[in-house]
Amino acid sequence: MNNSHLKLSFLCFIIFNLIIYNTLFVSISLADSIFRRGNIGEPDSLDPHLTTSGYSGNILSDMFMGLTSLDADANVIPGLAESWSISASGKRYIFNIREDVYWSDGTPVTSEDFVYSFKRMLDPETASPGAPMLYMIENAKDINSGSIPIDRLSVKSRGEKTLEINLISPTPYFLELIVHRCYPAPKWVIEEFGKSWTRPENIVVNGPFILNEWLPNNYIKLLKNNKFYDSHSVSLDSIVYYPTENLLTAFNRYRANDLDMIVSFPPSKFDWIKKNLKKDLRIVQSLGLEYIAFNTTVFPFDDSRVRQALSMSIDREMITSRIMKGGEKPAYSLIPDGARNSYKPSFAVYKDKNFVNRIETARKLLESAGFNSDNPLSFEFRYNSHEVVRRVVASVVARWRQNLGVEVELLNSDLNVLNADLRNGDYEVARYQWFAEYRDPSTFLYLLQSDSIGDNHSKYINPNFDNLMLEAYQTKDTDLRMQIMQKAERIIMDEAPITPLNFYVSKRLIKPNIKGIRDNVRGINLGRYISIE
Repeated sequence: MNNSHLKLSFLCFIIFNLIIYNTLFVSISLADSIFRRGNIGEPDSLDPHLTTSGYSGNILSDMFMGLTSLDADANVIPGLAESWSISASGKRYIFNIREDVYWSDGTPVTSEDFVYSFKRMLDPETASPGAPMLYMIENAKDINSGSIPIDRLSVKSRGEKTLEINLISPTPYFLELIVHRCYPAPKWVIEEFGKSWTRPENIVVNGPFILNEWLPNNYIKLLKNNKFYDSHSVSLDSIVYYPTENLLTAFNRYRANDLDMIVSFPPSKFDWIKKNLKKDLRIVQSLGLEYIAFNTTVFPFDDSRVRQALSMSIDREMITSRIMKGGEKPAYSLIPDGARNSYKPSFAVYKDKNFVNRIETARKLLESAGFNSDNPLSFEFRYNSHEVVRRVVASVVARWRQNLGVEVELLNSDLNVLNADLRNGDYEVARYQWFAEYRDPSTFLYLLQSDSIGDNHSKYINPNFDNLMLEAYQTKDTDLRMQIMQKAERIIMDEAPITPLNFYVSKRLIKPNIKGIRDNVRGINLGRYISIE
């Protein structure tokens, strides 16, 4: 081989190694700015007006920003509105929208975007499950029921960057609610693409990240949105969400460094984690309630005696201490600590009774409703495919069978299927959960209002309860408002259209090199604050 060939070979060798080095360097650099997080389920929708699920909300909160937003500790801060004023009556809000805010296609964000979005969410044709949460807006309820035209909604543009919203009564949590109810949506994109506007090739957003890929039941990939007004402070280049309903699979992927964060793990691994992954473990009480819903429109769950009998024969202490094992608290009311403040819960009347006495009372209630060993209560119990949920349901059903002679058929499905069936009333008894929309007792009592069409899974209707909630919404005096809601909760705990099981604890594993994730009772960690060392 002559010198020229040797030189050429050496040069090729150098170039080849430079290419390999640069490829590896780029891959490592990109990997360092990609946050891979587990998400408890596959999103049911990425249209912000068509979902109330937390597993969709996590992703939406990284793609959209409302008038208000949250800081890293989940406290309310200015969002696309840089400031606002509230009238002395507490019913009129004037929002001043930032000058330097744009959609991801470069279109300026204006007050009309919010007018359109509030109207779209409350339009009965949209069928938004979250619409009833906005009934405090003047004319919202009548518009959503189809009684009056959409143009009468009291959300008005007062100039390109000024928005006025009028409420029917003072609402102390309104600024926290509109952090994510409702996000603005791009009218021109929706009109062009219809239901497919949320596909990666079509979507336009106004938040820190934009949808890049969505492989159903595999992953959702977001990329940094350089049009976001505060993009210079966003550290991550990308967030990849993986559905992690199977806790063991999620845990194994975390240990294999395929995931940087998981939102839960198998309780059987808890002791090992405390010993071997102490720096990764984050535990904090959250504003979450696990409960059992009874379809009050079908026999025999239209009878409160049946519902109460099943409710009082659940061993909540055993479930939290032996199955969940993470500091979860047995729930004998609907309202967790972090949403109470001066609120005093109306506990179930059987809370402090001996468990044996509770079983005796439950049997008598079933007998009075016509069920005994010759005519046992029989029904189908629905739940979602999740290891801990399965074990909780198995424990509840075992107690019912052993102590009450109840015959139960178990049926599991993925979370989205269960969610749809509960909304449609296509079930008898089911296990579900709810996480606070804001820090106030009403966010849990809302689940039982007759006009909470999307989230009143028990299809419960009680005019006395509805009237108390309406009174609470219209009352400005804080102490009186709390007393009214206590009366409303008393009705629910006595009639048991749903029965609480436990108050959740957020149990997460987060790699030590992931920074910017602050523990908070809302369990919300926005991607814009996260960085990777």
